This record gives sequence, structure tokens and C-alpha cells, in this order.
Amino acid sequence: MFLKTERAARRPGRRSTARRLALAALQLALTIVVAAVITIGLETVHALNDPWVPTAERLTGLPTDLVLLGIFLVWSFVVLLFSLTGRLWAAAGIALAVATVIAFADYQKMLQRTEPVYPSDTIYLLQPGFLVETVGPTVAAALALAAIALPVLAWALVRLVRRRRPRPEPLLARRPAYALRAVAGVLSALVLVSAAGFNQPGNPVREIYEDAGTTWAPWNQTENYARNGFVTGTLYNVPAPAMERPEGYDAARMTEIVETYRAVAAETNSTRDPAALAETNVVIVLAETFTDPLNLDGVEVGLDPLPYTRSLMASTTSGTMLSSGFGGGTANVEFEVLTGMALYNFQAQVHTPFQALVPHRSEFPSFLWSLGAPDRATLAIHPYLASFYRRDDAYPVLGFERAEFRDDMTHTDTIERDPHVSDAATFTELLDELRASDEPLLANVVTMQNHGPLSGKYDDPVDVVGPIDDARTERLGNYVRGLAHSDDALAGLVADLEALDERTVVLLYGDHLPSSWPEAVLDLNDERTRYETPWFVWANFPTEKVETPPVLGPNFLVNQMLATVGAPVTPYNALLDELSREVPAMERTMMLDPEGEEITEADLSPRGKELLEDYRLVQYDMVVGEGHVAREMLEVPAGD
Repeated sequence: MFLKTERAARRPGRRSTARRLALAALQLALTIVVAAVITIGLETVHALNDPWVPTAERLTGLPTDLVLLGIFLVWSFVVLLFSLTGRLWAAAGIALAVATVIAFADYQKMLQRTEPVYPSDTIYLLQPGFLVETVGPTVAAALALAAIALPVLAWALVRLVRRRRPRPEPLLARRPAYALRAVAGVLSALVLVSAAGFNQPGNPVREIYEDAGTTWAPWNQTENYARNGFVTGTLYNVPAPAMERPEGYDAARMTEIVETYRAVAAETNSTRDPAALAETNVVIVLAETFTDPLNLDGVEVGLDPLPYTRSLMASTTSGTMLSSGFGGGTANVEFEVLTGMALYNFQAQVHTPFQALVPHRSEFPSFLWSLGAPDRATLAIHPYLASFYRRDDAYPVLGFERAEFRDDMTHTDTIERDPHVSDAATFTELLDELRASDEPLLANVVTMQNHGPLSGKYDDPVDVVGPIDDARTERLGNYVRGLAHSDDALAGLVADLEALDERTVVLLYGDHLPSSWPEAVLDLNDERTRYETPWFVWANFPTEKVETPPVLGPNFLVNQMLATVGAPVTPYNALLDELSREVPAMERTMMLDPEGEEITEADLSPRGKELLEDYRLVQYDMVVGEGHVAREMLEVPAGD
């Protein structure tokens, strides 16, 4: 009798333990299901805008091992949330909300720029104004609502289930189980921390991924994500050192380089006028999305939007620039022009130097060191948000004494329904600054008129005919009309500068094509065409028209301005000049020879390889290294 009673007393305990273990197993399984749903969801949303193959084909072509590894990493995140909250609904709701925001951001970026979202893009969460302007207030509000609603919905569903059926006490919410939660949290955190160091030498997570069959495409992150999947592509783009240390880098080698190119600069300067830029304003204009649609095959445009620009280029030093991006990347082109550095030399994980590199320095080498103070006051004008690409942080570090953004400007007129400050208003702001300055001015001007969104800007969009759907046709019609307004504004700027009683030289360049051109049009053109924009050098005093390569990189444009006015060069300019004769354009997308044909480093002549090695060493010294010769490379050698 006693034994029977004892057994009966034990059974409820065993059943309770069994229920708790079963619940724990169920919760574990559900965390895996949540991780799988999130991972497959992210991969699917990303594949929706794949520029090369249909969504289903892209998804089925992803390596299975990489997908499973992605699920494991996402599961680690879910487990960490579960360990912190002790509630599956909370962990699932938060994880789904985060995934929704990421998926939406990636979808929009791929749609607008054919470029995936990167970990570094999280900085835009601190710029809600920019995000709202980019996607519109309705979409932004819907996204915020969804991010809030998902955790709330998960909580509500759990509450509903509990009312209908009382829930057993959860294993991980019991005080005796805190240790288990702590262990699970620590282990999952260790996995995630290790993943965050993916690009550090010897990283174990990267080694596992590479053993699983990754096929990296560092030259093109859209292709990299397509080959390896969204999660793997994201890991590849976590922060990394800006450049790997080049072989042979030391103080002695850098001294040798500066002496070599100081001699080259001295030889160049023997035929140049030391006073060529004395008492002269230097204006550098980045014209937003300023391109020539007549260069595209397979498209008919109702009018030539750039007749004045075309006539100006015919009589000045001018040409075609190879942009670093399509549909975006303005700040990267601006960085290359102002510094003479090439994104090509940076590791693939450095997407935007204005955000990733420049703000973290007290000063950053740029052409302002040789063209700015004390010979000129320096000013940056950008009729948009100060925080956009962290320009408010980057400009002072590059050497600009002042910066004017939209809220600082006097002239902020727009055209019809375009929300952006017009080019004409921006140029009027520039002219006011030139007239008001008591000393020559170096002004870097970034326009905004042709920035997206393009729909509904103007009453009279230009007819654009080609293999283009109706929505894109409307956007491109507005874009071409905007180009015509830019052309008129440029004519007005030149007329005003001609009447200005101050010597002024202008370097103007477009940054990239708009993303609205569809693949059906781009496929009818050479790959290079999608990255080509116009540039020219104009002055209100006599200059020489310099012959240039068919296509030139942004990092070489300041050299063209110096050659046009016959101004002396620094050792750095001399290195760039020598390099441009062998490799006139180099971007992550492609490298071009002097004839404009695509090549690789292996195709370079011995001289070309030597110059590229010197260039890398100098860029490394300026950005990552000890800065042995940064100042000397940007100083004009003293004359005899």
C-alpha cells in the first residue's frame, strides 16, 4: 500500500518533467523554424530584384550548405533574443521585425540602384529625414508600423492561445533555469561576435563558409550576393581594414617614391606657369545624375537635352568619365575627385569612404592641401541634408573651412513639383559666395536637381521611346526634362562667370546614370556605357584644350584641370599623370587601357604594374599607414 502511494506521488513529477522537456524541445524546434523562415524570406526578397535570372532560378541555384549556414547564424540571433527575454513570442516577434526592416531596405535599394543593402547602411537609421524622402512618407510609415506590429501581433497571438488553453510554466522562464538561459545566450553571442569579425585574418566563421564552397566576387557586390546568397553576402561586407598592407611598405620605400615623383613633377613644372592659378577661383561641380541619354543605343529621346553642354565640350578640355557606380554612389565619385584616390585600391568592404574612413580622422589627404589654404578660402555647397553621406563630418576633415547645406542656403528655389533645389538656384548661391569672398575661393558644389525620385516632377516630360515599361518611361521623361533645365542653368552660370571680374576655372562632371534605365536598354549597350558620364574644364580666361583618353577615371580629373590652365603639379599629381597614361580608368567594375578597352592587371605593361604598385603604396600610406609622405606628396616642389 505504501509503495503504491509512493509511486503515485512520483508520477505527477515525472509527467511534469516530461512536459517541460517536451515544451523545451518544441520551443527549440520553433526557434529553428523561425530562423529558417527569416533566412529564406530574406533570400527570396533579395532575389526578387535579381538583374540576371528569375527569382526561382536564383533561389534554387543557391548552394545548400551556404543556406544552412545562414539559417544557423540567424538561429543564433533568435536564440540570443530568446535567452534575453525568456519568451519565444518576444524573440520571434523582434527577429521578424528586424528581418522585415532589412528585407524592405534591400528590396528598395536593389530596385532603385541594383545594389544590395550593406551592414554599413545602418547609419541611415540615424537619418530618418533622408529615408522618408527616399521612399516617401506613406511607405516609411507603413514600414515603421510593420516593425512595431510584428512583436505586438506575436504577443497577442500568444495571449489568445493562453486564454483558451492554460500554458505550462515555460522552462526558460523558471528561476532555476536562468543558468541555462545564460549559457545559451553566451554561446549564441559568441557565434554572432565571431561572425562580426568575418573579415579579420583567421576568422573561424569565414573559414567554415569558404570550406562550404563560397565563390566570392569582390569586384561586384550585386554579383557577390547573387552567387552566395543574401546572408553570406552580408557577412562578406561587415567592416574590414580599408586596405591590406602592400608588400614592401616602409619609410624607406615611401621616401624613394616621393623623391621619384618630385623629380617628375619638377620636369613637368619646368613648362608650366607657377602663377597660373594665382588669384583664381577654382570651382568643382558634381552635377547630380548628369549624363547624356543620346549615348544610349536602343532609345529615342524627343529632344537633345544638352545642346549647350555639347557645344561647350566641343571647345574645351572635356571627355567621358568612368563612374564608380550605376544609379547611385555620388559620394564615392566625389571622394575620388577630391582626393585622387581610387576605390579600386580599397578592400571590397569599403563602400563609402565619406562614412567609413574620412570622419574617423582629424585630417584626410585631399587636393585641398595643394589648392586650398593659404592661397584660397575653401567652401562646400550641397543643397541637401547635412548628414547625407556624413558630409557634415567629412568636409571639415578633407580641409573645407565652411560648408553650406540646404538649410544654410539663401537660394533654394525649385522647379515645378521637384522637391530638390534647382541647379539654377545652386549656381546663384555659388555666385553670391564668389562675389562676397575677399580672397580667391575653392568651391566644391554638389547639385541635387536630378536626384530621384523622378516621377511627377514636371508638366512636360520628354518623350522617351524604347524597350521600357510605362512607369519607367514616365520617370525617364521627367529625367530628360530635368537635364534640359540643368543645361539651361549651366548656360546661365557660364554667362555670369564670364561677366565676373575674377579669374575662375570650373571642373564639372556627372556622377552616375539614373537607375531608371532598365536592363532591356542597358543590354543593348556595352557594359562600359552604364558607367559613362560627361566632364569638362572651362575658364573665363584663355586656356589650352588638352587631349584626353577616351574614358577617364574620377581620380584623374583634377589633373586635367591643372593641365588645362598650365598650373604646376605636386609629386602626387605627377604620379597620377604617369599612371593615367597606362591605366586611365580603374573602378571595381572594370579597368580600361588608353584606348578605352577593358583589361585586367595581368594585361598591364611592366611600367603600368610598377606605377599601380606605387599608387597603392601612396594611397595606403595616406589612409591606413604611417603617413610618411602624405604631406610631401601634396606639396608643389620649390622652383629652382
